[in-house]
Amino acid sequence: MWGKGRKVSIVMVDDDEDDCLIIKEALDESELDHTLTILGSGSELMDYLRGRGKYADIKPEYPDLVLLDLYMPGLSGKEVLRDIRNDPEFSQLDVVVLTDSTEWSELWECYELGATAVFTKGKWLQTFAEIIRISGSYWFKFVTVQLDKTYRDSKSQV
Repeated sequence: MWGKGRKVSIVMVDDDEDDCLIIKEALDESELDHTLTILGSGSELMDYLRGRGKYADIKPEYPDLVLLDLYMPGLSGKEVLRDIRNDPEFSQLDVVVLTDSTEWSELWECYELGATAVFTKGKWLQTFAEIIRISGSYWFKFVTVQLDKTYRDSKSQV
């Protein structure tokens, strides 16, 4: 969980360099103190999260947010999302799906698989980038921390 004095860790998983650049520029223009790690495939994300393969000798930090492309070669975004939600260590990880699809059934499936949010690319990717520019810092400093506090408080009352 994000805390005061710590950079927000964001991992973007996308094989489209232009989409990655849009998000990188939006984050750079925001007031959000962050690190951005860009990975090119779902398999690479799973290796990153689990400290396997080329990530075996380093301990990547637990990300605060994963931006996940739905369509990638190899392990698809849906498969990755399913793996994340089925792994107790990562099941609470915030995952925002980015997709070219505009099919409602497919977008809904992402939510059913546990996506935190789903954004259709194209003009909506620009909108998402603008949201990051304007409210990224607010989201992590106030909303996420407050929601986590509320969640912890509710658990202690049970």
